[in-house]
Amino acid sequence: MKKIIVLLLLVCGLPTVYSQDLIKEIQKLTLANDSLQKQVIKPLQDSIVRITNKHKVELDILTKQIRALENDTANLHKRVKKLDTEDKKFLRKQLEERDSEIKRLKADSTQKAQQIIDFQEATKEKEQQKYTEGQQNIYNQIAQTYNRPFDELIISSTKQSVERDLKLVGNNETARKKLQDLQKYFNAEQILTERYSEQKVKTVQSLIDNIEQSGEVKNLTDKLEKYELCNNGLKTAISKILEIDRKFVANDEYTQETKLQDILSVLSWYFRNYRFNFTDYPYLSDIVLEIMKLKQKDANTDIKHLLNKL
Repeated sequence: MKKIIVLLLLVCGLPTVYSQDLIKEIQKLTLANDSLQKQVIKPLQDSIVRITNKHKVELDILTKQIRALENDTANLHKRVKKLDTEDKKFLRKQLEERDSEIKRLKADSTQKAQQIIDFQEATKEKEQQKYTEGQQNIYNQIAQTYNRPFDELIISSTKQSVERDLKLVGNNETARKKLQDLQKYFNAEQILTERYSEQKVKTVQSLIDNIEQSGEVKNLTDKLEKYELCNNGLKTAISKILEIDRKFVANDEYTQETKLQDILSVLSWYFRNYRFNFTDYPYLSDIVLEIMKLKQKDANTDIKHLLNKL
């Protein structure tokens, strides 16, 4: 019995070809983006912090000097009222000098504060320019990875990777067009993992009719055209198995084996007559595998509920 199931799986085949090229390239680009952050943006940010802190220290010193002079000047004003004329002249001269010094220090303080603002704005602009240039370089490299034959891109991409890269290629129209066509392809392929719907099939067929008609695209078109036929064929196969269930109840090991062979013969008929390949129709394949699993465990198991999934 096990040999029969293994033989069935070998006959049906599960050919799968995957390419890791694009994944490796995306990983390299991710490392390049990290390198940009570490080698260009981070040093600029550290420089801003150091120079800003230095200016702030200088500004604090000027502020303290201004406060000290203002306090001394206030004290001198109080003393002037208590002194004679000559002393008043001397002190007034000192006060004028102090006032002049305070004005100079305040002007220096204002200038220093403006220097801090100007420096921060200039370095922020420079940082943004470097970051933009680095990001654009990475986007261009990502776009270049899609300058390959469409079939290669189908094999090496996934729906998720395409949706991610659509956000990264920027204004590169050539790469964007390839990604949009890949997105249409994968959306169409997704239909084969779902219960058959005539309307959905027609919708995705119209989408892929407008993209490059490569080998993989034509193969997908053929599978979509045959989806209804394979779906109806599986309904027929399940009906045949239900007919066996009505006529044949297995009560011992021998009859269980005999009935299972009859059921597998029906599935073999389905595979052969409808040229059914497990990898072509994932949704139908899941139902076929469920039939085999249930009937292998007990050939009398009712599978009527599986007919309702089609």
